[in-house]
Parts: sequence; C-alpha cells; structure tokens
Amino acid sequence: MKYDHDDIIEKATTLFWQRGFHAAGMRDIQQALDMRPGSIYARFQSKEGLFKLVVEHYAQNSAERLKQVAEAESPLNALYNFFETALTGPDEQRYMRQCLLVKSIAELDIIGEVAKKTVLESMQTLKVGFRHIIEACIEKGELPEQTPTTLAAEWLQNQFVGLRAFAILQDDNKAIAQIINKTLLDLKSEWPIS
Repeated sequence: MKYDHDDIIEKATTLFWQRGFHAAGMRDIQQALDMRPGSIYARFQSKEGLFKLVVEHYAQNSAERLKQVAEAESPLNALYNFFETALTGPDEQRYMRQCLLVKSIAELDIIGEVAKKTVLESMQTLKVGFRHIIEACIEKGELPEQTPTTLAAEWLQNQFVGLRAFAILQDDNKAIAQIINKTLLDLKSEWPIS
C-alpha cells in the first residue's frame, strides 16, 4: 500500500501534539496512521524516528510563519495576528494552543538522543525567527533602534511560550487578546542597560 508522506506526518503531528511522545504508544501510532507495525518500522525505523520527522516538520512550518511575520508590512501587527491565531481556536483543537516543542521539552529525558537534539535545534531555529521579527520591527520603526535584538528575541520567545501555557487554560479569548496586547506593549518599552 502506498502512503502519502505529508498526510502521515500531519496525522503523527496531531497524535504527538495531543498525547506527547511517551503517551503515544505504537498501537496509537498504528491507528492514527492506519499503518501496520512493519510499515512504520520500515519507513521510520522507530517511534523516535517518526517523532524526529514530526518535530522537524513542526519547526519548519513555525519558522516559515515567523518569516512571514518578519516580512510583513507591519511586523508588529503581523506578530499580534500570529499570536492570536496560535492562542485561540475551537475547543476541539485546544491542544494546539500549547507549543509541541515545549511539550516535548518536558519529555527530553525519554524521547531519545536523536529526537532530543532535534527538539533543541528546533527551539534555536525559532529563536532566530523571533530575532528576525525584532530586527524587522526596528528597521520599520515599530521598535526603538536601541532595542537589544538578541535579548528581545529571547524574551519574546519566552513570552510566547508563557502565553501558550496561559491560553490552554483559558475559555475567554478576550483575556488572551488582552495579554497579547500587554506583551506587545512591553516589547516596545525600555530595556534595562546591562
């Protein structure tokens, strides 16, 4: 039987995003992908091999969305929209409010070295994406020129992680919007001199 690679990765992404690496057993993977164990092992070598591809796909998609934010006419407005899209949505997709990478960080000790390396590299890739957004905001006059690019990017990434944890617990999108607005206001404020 021939399987569509992108479809398999999308289904596996949903499974790992909902359940995490550890809780997603081989039976769950077989059922989600509609594949027999032999086909899964032949194609991905292991559960970790499949998970690595899922993380790479997730990070690539996230990095592309961050690139679109940085390239927008108003990166700050695009950043608000990026946050809003990631942090709100229907209840049946509430699991998507949490970052798959951050969820994976909680399981670093059990996901295996190859997947662990992929998760950590992916977090660095996204940090670069946030830095490009900060640089674009400075270039377009949306942030002060003296904004410390690397520090602001790290802060913004950490805020996003925190916002995702906040959003998963919220039923009120208005509260989420208020926190997004506060985050973007804080981004524009003065940075401590080191």
